[in-house]
Amino acid sequence: MKLIITLLSALLLLTACSSGDSPSKQSEVAVQGVYSACLSLKGDHVLVGSIHHGGSYWQVDPPERLFDWNHKAETLTGILSCAISDNDTYASTAEHRKIVLWNAKTGEAFWLWEAPANIEDMSLSNNGQFALLGLDNYEAVLFDIQNGGVKLRMPHEGIVQTVSMSRDQKWGMTGGDDSMVKVWDLATGKAIYTWELSNQIKVVALTQDGRMGFAASHRDDSILWDLNTGKELAKLPQDHGYYLSARFSQDGSKLLTGSSSGFIVLWDVKKAEKLRTWQLSARSGWVNKTTQVLDVAFAPKGYKAVGANGLTYQLD
Repeated sequence: MKLIITLLSALLLLTACSSGDSPSKQSEVAVQGVYSACLSLKGDHVLVGSIHHGGSYWQVDPPERLFDWNHKAETLTGILSCAISDNDTYASTAEHRKIVLWNAKTGEAFWLWEAPANIEDMSLSNNGQFALLGLDNYEAVLFDIQNGGVKLRMPHEGIVQTVSMSRDQKWGMTGGDDSMVKVWDLATGKAIYTWELSNQIKVVALTQDGRMGFAASHRDDSILWDLNTGKELAKLPQDHGYYLSARFSQDGSKLLTGSSSGFIVLWDVKKAEKLRTWQLSARSGWVNKTTQVLDVAFAPKGYKAVGANGLTYQLD
């Protein structure tokens, strides 16, 4: 009997540790999932590349479709990557090599360009001048999205899957299939730091002032760094799948991560401790009961997330 009670207690503890709080609210922005999705800095807008309905830009709460964004008139574009500037003024969408800059206030398209290779990820400057692009030709580039052309080239030895740019546009962080994480001076194009992790890099994130960075590899290393010194601050565990999205709070004291298995974790950066865990609810009738967390945001009240299943979530 004592053995049975012990086993049951262990099972209950394991169940509690493997689950998270439920979102307080969810809203649909795509009927049958998305190729890509990105939230604005405060989580009040979301840009999605729907599998069946092309690109669209939404107000999150209450949900309202503001603009339909496709790269050709009367044609639905498969938006594979997207970005929104931190000041909520500009947005960009990418379909393989083609990239468009949009006015997020009016919905107007400014320019359409062609990048040097297929775009895997991007980060957009506040003035809408530059986009940091992760490309499948083994490099990241600082692309002049208003005038066209590449300003800087930043080499890797594998596909660059993830990029991040500081708010002042001084620093860039890139991660690739070569397992390398690099921090760049965007004025000179020189690599300031280079680290090799144990697997392909799935997500990188910079604080807005560029003083700290985070990178996570596929089901392996997840590390916080002090970018003033290049020293490792802490390793964060990957308990559920692998991290696909990450964002620091505006003061850099907290980190929000989203995983491939639908878990979102709020971290205390200084202590490298979990403060809260949520698990995204699945869509009714879907065979897969989890959803990849494509982006997360610190909202004025609580937190926001968007899943590959085409739903946005409020986390309180």
